[in-house]
Amino acid sequence: MNKISPEVLYISLDGIMEPLGYSQVLKYLEHLSKDYKINLITFEKTDNLKKSNELSKIKLICADNNICWHKLKYRKGFLGLSQLINILNLIFVPLTIFLRKNISLVHIRSYMPGIAIPILKVFFNFKLIFDIRGFWPDEKHDRLGWDKASLRYRFFKKLEIYLMRKADFVVTLTHASKEIIRNNFNIDKASIDVIPTCVDFNEFKQIKKTTNDQIFTIGYLGSTDTAYDFRKFCFLVTQLQKYLNKEIALKVLTKSRIGEISELESLKNNMQIKLDVKFVDRKSLSHEISSFNLLGFCLKENYSVQASMPTKIGEVLACGVPLICNAFNEDIKNLVWENEVGLIYNFEEPLLDERLSELFKLIDDPETSLKCIDTAKKYFSLDKGSEKYNHLYFKFIE
Repeated sequence: MNKISPEVLYISLDGIMEPLGYSQVLKYLEHLSKDYKINLITFEKTDNLKKSNELSKIKLICADNNICWHKLKYRKGFLGLSQLINILNLIFVPLTIFLRKNISLVHIRSYMPGIAIPILKVFFNFKLIFDIRGFWPDEKHDRLGWDKASLRYRFFKKLEIYLMRKADFVVTLTHASKEIIRNNFNIDKASIDVIPTCVDFNEFKQIKKTTNDQIFTIGYLGSTDTAYDFRKFCFLVTQLQKYLNKEIALKVLTKSRIGEISELESLKNNMQIKLDVKFVDRKSLSHEISSFNLLGFCLKENYSVQASMPTKIGEVLACGVPLICNAFNEDIKNLVWENEVGLIYNFEEPLLDERLSELFKLIDDPETSLKCIDTAKKYFSLDKGSEKYNHLYFKFIE
C-alpha cells in the first residue's frame, strides 16, 4: 500500500445516525479507513441531526478514523421540491468532492446514489462498486405498490441496467440474487460477490439470563409492515399458545407503538400471552434478544425478496437465539437447515405436533445456542466482510 492512501467516495442514502447505517456502513468504514481515505456522503434524518450528543459521537468516530463525513439532511417525500433537493445533492455534492480530491473509487450503496454516476462518468475516470443491497425498484413495487408502468419505476429499472453494465463489481446479499444478476444482466460471475449484512460481536453477544421454565419467550425485532407479514407471525403465536402448557411472553422490539399495530388487537386480551411492545436502543439489544427462547418473522414472498437477508438474522444468531421463519429464499433455507439454527415454517399452515416436537427439541438442545453463535461468526462476521471489501478496494484502486 502506498504511503498516500487512495481516495474513496462512499455514497449512502441511509444515514449513519440510524441503526442500519451505523451497523452496515460506518462499522465497515472504520475498518476500511485504515488503508483508504474515505469520503462519506450520507443523508441524515432531521430528528437525528437535532440529537447533539449522538451527532457529536458520530463526528468523533469519523474524526478518529479519518473519515471525511459529508452529512446531508434527508428531505422526506418522493415527489416535489424535497425530493428534487435530495437528487440535486446526490449529483452536486459528489461533483464538488471530485473537483477537490483525486477519487479513484466510488462505492454506492443501493440505487438512489447511482443517480450521480452517469454525470460523474462524463467528466471523471474512476472504478465503481455497485452494492445493490436488494432489488430496490422491485422492492418498491412489491412492498409499497409502485406501478410497473409508472415513470419512477421505469426510471429506476433503466438506471439498474446502466449501473449493472458500468459497475466494475457488483455486491449483493444473497446467492439467489447473484444468480438472477448473472442471468438477467449477463455479468461474469467473477464480477459479482455475496457479502451479507455484518454483525459486530462486541455489540451482539449472548448474555446469560435466569431461565423461567414456566414462561416461553418469543421475540420479534424491527418493522411490522411493508416487507413483513405480521399477521402471519401473530398466527404462529396463537398456535404456540394452544399447544404450550405455559405462559407465552411476546416481546416486540419496534419503533411502532402498540396501538399502531392492528394485528396485536386479538392478542392484547389473551390472558395466556404476556405482551410487551417497546423500542430498545442499540446498547440494550443484546440483553433483550438474549431473553428470547426463539425469534420469529415472516417475510412476504415475491421477486424482490430473493435479494433479502435481514440484518437481524445475524444479530439474533450472535446472541445464541434460534429462528423460526418462512422459506423466503434459498439462502435462508440453506442457512437454517445446514446449520441447525432454527425452523423453516409455512405460516399459512397449522403448527402440527411433528413440527412442534422438532421446534422444541431444537430449543431444548444446549448445543443450539453454540450452533447459532458459530453460524453468525461464519456468515455474518464484520471482520470477514471488511476483509472482502478491503480486497475489492485494493483490486480496483490503481
